[in-house]
Order: sequence, then C-alpha cells, then structure tokens
Amino acid sequence: MKKNVKLFGRIVMLFLAIVACETNNFEEDPILVSDWKLMYNGMIKSYNNEMVLKWDNAIGLAIDNLSPPPPESRAYAMVTLAIHDALNNIVPKYEPYALDNSLVNPKDIPKKKIVQIADAAVAQAAHDVLVIVAPGWKLNADDLLVECLSKIEDSEFKEKGIKIGKEAAAAILEKRQKDLRPMFTASTQGTLPGEYRSYMPWTIANLPIWPANAVYAPDWGNVEPFGITSGKHFRPGPPYPITSPEYASDYDEVKLLGCNDCPDRTQEQLDLGAFFIENSPSAMNRIARLLAVGDKLNGFETARLLALTHMVQADAHISIFEAKYYYNSWRPITAIREGENDGNNNTAGDTNWNIPQRPEVRVTPPTPSYPSSNAANGGAAAELFKLFFGKDKKSFTIESISLPGTKRSYKSFSQLADEISLSRIYIGYHFRQDIIEGKKMGRQLSKFVFENNLRELP
Repeated sequence: MKKNVKLFGRIVMLFLAIVACETNNFEEDPILVSDWKLMYNGMIKSYNNEMVLKWDNAIGLAIDNLSPPPPESRAYAMVTLAIHDALNNIVPKYEPYALDNSLVNPKDIPKKKIVQIADAAVAQAAHDVLVIVAPGWKLNADDLLVECLSKIEDSEFKEKGIKIGKEAAAAILEKRQKDLRPMFTASTQGTLPGEYRSYMPWTIANLPIWPANAVYAPDWGNVEPFGITSGKHFRPGPPYPITSPEYASDYDEVKLLGCNDCPDRTQEQLDLGAFFIENSPSAMNRIARLLAVGDKLNGFETARLLALTHMVQADAHISIFEAKYYYNSWRPITAIREGENDGNNNTAGDTNWNIPQRPEVRVTPPTPSYPSSNAANGGAAAELFKLFFGKDKKSFTIESISLPGTKRSYKSFSQLADEISLSRIYIGYHFRQDIIEGKKMGRQLSKFVFENNLRELP
C-alpha cells in the first residue's frame, strides 16, 4: 500500500513538473512576440525620410499656390496619405487611411531590403495620386518616378514595393472619387446689414472673369472630411450682432489697422500681413518638412506627420467653408463702406475704404468673412505639431513665398498660430472675432483628428 502511495506521489510530481514546464514555455511566447516587435521597429527606424521628402517636395512644385486653398489642401492630403498607407502596408506601424493593413505580415522582409521595398512603394504611390490631382505636372512626375525606381536594385522586393504603392494610390483615389470640384458660382446677394455681398474686382482686359455676384466654392462644406465626422462638426456659434458694441469694437480695429496707408498700423504689422498671404497648405507643408528634418524623423514618422498635417488642413477648409456659408457674413470691405447704413451708431462708414494696395496683398477673398480660413488652418497646424511632438515650445524659422527672402522666427507653435491669425486684420480681410473663432475651430478639429486617425497600432 505504501509503495502504491509513493508511486502515485511520484506520478503526481512528474505531472506537475511537465505542466510547469509547458507553462513556462507558454510564458515565453510574449517574449518572442516582443522580439518580432523589436525587429519591426528596427526596420522602421532604419528607413530614413529621404524618399518621402523628395516626393513631398514634388507635390509643392506641382501645386503650391496654383489654385485656391481648398483644392490644394485636398491634393496635399491625398498624396501624403497615399505615401503613409504605402509604408504602413509594408510594416504596419500606424493605422492606415484607405488601404487596410490588418492582415499584412512583414516577417518575410529582411531588414536589409526595407529600403528597396519602401522607396519603391513611396515613389509609386505618390506618383499615381499626383498625376491625378495635378495632371499638368504629369511629365515631371513620370520622369521623377523613373529616376527614383532606376536607383533601386531590381528584385522581388522592388516589385513588391511597386505593387503596394499602386494599391495605396488606387485605394485613396477610389475613396475620394466623389469629391466635388470647387468652382465660382453665382449667388443671391445679401441686402440686410451684416449679410455677405460679393466683391469681385478681378478683370482681364477690363472684362470680368466671373459674374459680379459670384462666390467661391459655396458647397465645399459638404465635402466628406478626411478625419472628422462632418463639415459642421466644429461649427462655432454665430458672429456678433451688427448692432452690438463688440461688433463696433472689431469694426473700428480693422478699419484703423487693415486699410490702405493706415496711419495707426506699423510697418511690422503690414509686413506680417503680407508674409502669410500664400495658401495655408503650402506654408504648413514647408513647416512640417522643416520639423521632420530638424527632429531627424524616420520615413514612417515623416509620412505620418505630413499626412496628419494635411488631413487637418483639408478638414479645416471644409469646416470653415461650411461655417462661412452657413452664417454668410460680410467682409470688412463691404461693412466699412456700408458703415453709415448698418444700424449701429458706433460705426462710422467710409465709402472709399480699401485694403492695403501692395502687389503681394491680393484682393479680398470671394467668400463670406466668418470665420477666418487662415486662422483656422494656422490653429490646426499649431495644435497638430504640438500634439505630434509633445510640446508647444519649439524654435524654428520660416521663409515667406509672398515676400521672398523674408524670414520670421518662432519659439512656439502657439506664437505661429497667433501671428497667422493677426495677419488677417492687418491686411483688412477679417474682423477679430473671425480670427478668434477660426483659430479655436482649427485647434479643436486638429485634436480630434490626431486622437482618432493614423494612431500607432497596439
């Protein structure tokens, strides 16, 4: 009997030892997974941002300031998202936008081949979208693609990269194929104080290009956003009533600081206004590139930064245009010329009032005033950069396109957003409430986009 008990005890101990051994083996699996993750992260870190920046620069050459900001913002977003999706369908580091990467397994890609496959994918994806959004630049894009691919060793990895690039481009082109084309459209003119009236002085040989009652892209607010739920997601409250003291205060400010030859405006303020005349997507793209180089981001990080930058730029334009045409508020140039007829005893009108007459200061944009597009885009970019880099204070210097050779230096992203916003008062485009609510909207939507799109995969 005792022998049987001892035998049974030994069997139990042996069984427990086997179970313990199996348990230990099971517990080693997460370490193996971690090893794979380390290897993937090593591949990602080893891929520099040279090819990403090369094609981002190509976008700028193809589209910068050649169209109004809304279509420019859409084009930038589409190309940079195609680049982002292409990379993340090689090694899934971040969530994609249009090309699903949930089933991608990069285990068969040797670390030494990541550059081949990634460079091919980036070049092909960027090219295939760029030739659609900027058809006038097709020959240049074709030549750049040939140049980029010719420098990559012929191999199965190069071919795989080309295939992934084509798939990423096709996915985003399909996703955005129903986007409307922004156009000038005849509109019913406002008649009451505060209601928008068209201001279209553009002519060629003294012949109007557009009808006198035209507005630009009144339906752009209905375009499907890239990262928020709808164009009205972050719509601000209404502008000040025309008869209110707050409106009169804003009125007096832009009248004194945004006019031609304003005695109360400094040269510094006028130069600031002219500095930011260019399209916001172009300006913010150059800043994002500058930051990517300065912080030595790898290719995956750079692609994500650029894609997020242009998602918020595109969504800011969609949101702003939705709000602009919802409230349909007049511009300062109309308000001040109609100041004697607005019902506010505290607003003195001036029928000859005009914005600064400088070559780089364009005419008043043909859209309603409230809220400000540039303020929204500046606020959106500043918030995005702050969230991406984890801090607001960062020193950088940028150069203006509208004032070649002129540079401005900043110590924080918030300072950049503030100056972009104020610039619209100094050239007579906007009231102060326009820029306050525009900047606020931009920051809100940017935070939403960052927290809900292109996130790092668990």
